[in-house]
This record gives sequence, C-alpha cells and structure tokens, in this order.
Amino acid sequence: MKTSQGVIDEMEDTDNSVPADLQPAVNQTTVSPSNCHVTAETDCDLLPAPPEKPLSSDYPGSGCVSPSNCHVTAEAGCDLLPAPPENPLSSDYSASGCVSPSNCHVTAIAGCDLLPAPPEKPLPTDCCGGGCVPCVMDIYEQELKLWEEECRAIREGKPRSTKRNSDAANDSPVLSAESYTAFRLEHIQQLTSDTTSDTSVYRFHIPGDRRLGLAVGQHIILRGTVAGRSVTRQYTPVSPLDATGYFDVLIKVYQTGVMSQYVRTWQVGDMVEWRGPFGTFTYRANQYRQVVMVAAGTGITPMLQVARCVLGNPEDETVVKLLYACRRYGDVLLKHVLDEMAGFWNFSVSYWLSQEDQKSFKPKYGDEIHHCRLDRTVLSAELPPPGSEVLILVCGTRSFDSDMLDHLRALGFPQECVFKF
Repeated sequence: MKTSQGVIDEMEDTDNSVPADLQPAVNQTTVSPSNCHVTAETDCDLLPAPPEKPLSSDYPGSGCVSPSNCHVTAEAGCDLLPAPPENPLSSDYSASGCVSPSNCHVTAIAGCDLLPAPPEKPLPTDCCGGGCVPCVMDIYEQELKLWEEECRAIREGKPRSTKRNSDAANDSPVLSAESYTAFRLEHIQQLTSDTTSDTSVYRFHIPGDRRLGLAVGQHIILRGTVAGRSVTRQYTPVSPLDATGYFDVLIKVYQTGVMSQYVRTWQVGDMVEWRGPFGTFTYRANQYRQVVMVAAGTGITPMLQVARCVLGNPEDETVVKLLYACRRYGDVLLKHVLDEMAGFWNFSVSYWLSQEDQKSFKPKYGDEIHHCRLDRTVLSAELPPPGSEVLILVCGTRSFDSDMLDHLRALGFPQECVFKF
C-alpha cells in the first residue's frame, strides 16, 4: 500500500509536459487580460489593456498628441499640453504685417506687438469737393499719424493714446482733437426703422457732470474697427450744448454701411472712442436778420444746434426758417424737438416729402406739409432775396448738398452767405 507521500512522489516523477510541437506559439507581445485565460498562478500580472495607438490625424502640428486624443500620461513622458494656437490665415493679417488682436493668439512674448488696425484710406470719390473742414482726406492724414504714434507707443511698452473719460480730471477738457477718448454708452433710443436703415439716438456718459465742450455747429469724429480696418465718421451731437453728464448722437445705421456694421454691435456699457471738436462755423447773436436752414434726413443735426443757440438767447431776434426734406412723414427725425421749437415766435419749419402717400398718412395738426422735392423753383419761392443779412445753411446727403448749392448759386446767393455743414 502506498502512502500519500508515495503518491505525491510518484506524481512528481511523472512527465506531464506537453510536447513542443503541440505547444501554442507565444510571441513577445503581452496578451491583454481581455483575451487571456492565464492567471497570476502562471506568472501573468493581469495587466490592463495597453493604450490605444493614436492615428496620424490625431497629431497636431506640434508633434504632441493633444489630451483629447491621447491616453498617455505624464508618467509616459507626455505633459498633456493644451492644443497649440491656431495658425492665422493670411486674411487675418493687417497691412502692417502684424496679425490684429481679434484674430491672433500670439502675444508680445512671441514677438507680436498686436498693433491696432491701420486707418482705411478714403477713395478720391469720397471727397465731395465742397471745402469741408476737416475734409475726409485731412481726417485720414490725422488718423494715419495717430495710428503711427499708437504703434510706436505699443512697441515701446507705453499705453495707447486712447484714454477713458473717467480717467480725466474734472477740470480737464472732456475731448481732444489730437487723441481719442472712450465714453461709455449709456442708452439707445430707436427713432425710425425700415427695410434699409434704422435711426437711433445714442447717449454717452460724461463723468463728473461735465459738458462735452462743443461750440455751436461743431462736430466730433467716431472711430471703430470693421473687418480689421479702422474707419471713422463725423457726427454732430444733438444734445443741448449746455448738457452736463452726457451727450447724444443721432446715427442712421444702414444695412450695407461700413461704419454701420460697427455701430450695430453696440450694447449699453460699451466704451466708444471719440475725438474733437471740429468745425469752422461761427455765429454771433443778431448777426443776420434771417437764417434759412435747408436740410435732408440726418442733416437736421447741426441745424438743431444753431436753432437752439438762437432760440435760447432772449436777446437774439434772428428769424430761423427750416426747410426739412424727407421721403415720408415718418422719416422726420426728432419731431418732438422741432414741435417745441415751433412754439417760438422766430422759428418755423416746413416738411417737404418726396415719397409720402397723401391718402394714408396723418400729419400733426398745424404742420406745414409739401408733397414735392426741394428744387430751384421751391427755393426761389421760399428764400428771401440774396443779401448780407441772410445766411443759408445746407446739410444732407452728398447729392442733396450738391444740388442745393447749385440752386443757390443760380439764384444769386454769394458764397459768403452760404455755409455747408
């Protein structure tokens, strides 16, 4: 009888090995647990699945696999770097050769100065030839100089010349003609809207209850950036010259206008850049017996300034007559202001509507309405005879201004009796 120990010894002496030709082939690659039945008893560590090898498309330009596509950790020598910055397109580059801040992730550390967009050069046809001060060509030269100074300051590590109005002392000028000041947009009031344009009054805050500092008939310049280009436009504030703590600007936003693209993005709280004042118009109380204003559309804005100046002075007995041309009655801007002025003995306004349906519209009682365009015949009937005691003011679209000036010359009004805003 064999003891248990004997059985064990006999089992150990028995050759239970599998012939080599029947053994499965084993390569050098470790079999993953999901496909292997070998346990730790047979020297298998139950290793986790190996990391998936990334495709070539998973690699960004830097040569390192981004974290979203890579299972390799820092233990494997990968720092899990974030995705590298996107390479800018050629269209993202401004004329200066530097990528503009809105399209560029490269900072000054990488040698990019993030220069502002250069000013847009006006076309020769942008100049009306009417002797505007400043002319659009003059404004471009000023803007180019400002841009060069700003670029130089950025390269030297200095702040841009644009300042926030809140930074200015209470006794310092609110505006500067040589540099831009940023004002906070406080309120937007829409006046008119149609399929081609919207007209609104934009109110900007002036800290410290200060005045904007304009003289009668002066305007200011707005600067904005559109598609990597710096663009400017001139606007006449419609708020009273003695208004404190704010100023209002009336702007007509067109569907296809360049500056309109910038203005359309405005939201309350935005900081908007202005500089000025500009303009050569001067007025002295009782200098003229009568001032006739010939305006179209948004050309009403400088006329309001002059009319307020006359009507706000009890000693000024100048008679003011406004001929206001619009397409339709609903296009009349700031009608409530004109209605208030009509209450003065020395102010009158007539509306000249070129496209109004006479059967459908309902004008305010007492309004003087004419359904025709302003032309030479109308001006001949409405204007007093030419003379040194009469001043004619003109403001509207370029074609309107050109037509009115031609009519006035034909009617015998000398150049010194006519002023075009």
